[in-house]
Amino acid sequence: MGDMSVVKVLGGQRLLGRRILNPLDLADVVEAGLPRRVADRLQQRLDWSDGELAQGIGVSGKTLQRIGKDADARLTPAQSDRLFRLARIVGFAEEVFEDGERAHRWLKEPQRGLGNRSPLSLLSTEAGAREVEDLLGRIEFGVFS
Repeated sequence: MGDMSVVKVLGGQRLLGRRILNPLDLADVVEAGLPRRVADRLQQRLDWSDGELAQGIGVSGKTLQRIGKDADARLTPAQSDRLFRLARIVGFAEEVFEDGERAHRWLKEPQRGLGNRSPLSLLSTEAGAREVEDLLGRIEFGVFS
């Protein structure tokens, strides 16, 4: 999945607050801290609860509440990086399953290829996200070993 596809999953350049012309522009936006409204947009897209979003970006529910619903609030660079990772995985799952709802359900359900853990439960770390991406790649190419 390309960086411009991730921009789309994150809500586009309008929500990100600047034009994204290349991967370095996207890296700059993540480093500066993504606007909270980007997290809200992804949460709506996935139809996830606050708890599921918090788990997906590796923060507690209380931390997510502290960030607030203020449209001008920004995530920290670390939280933004985890949100970017979540968006990358969501976009990849949507591509593989060619059906957003099916992909979003898959992210919440225990998967045998992940030791009967849900992909969502692994997304708070890069190591876990790589396992999810690996499984999606195997599904995409029909290799279920």
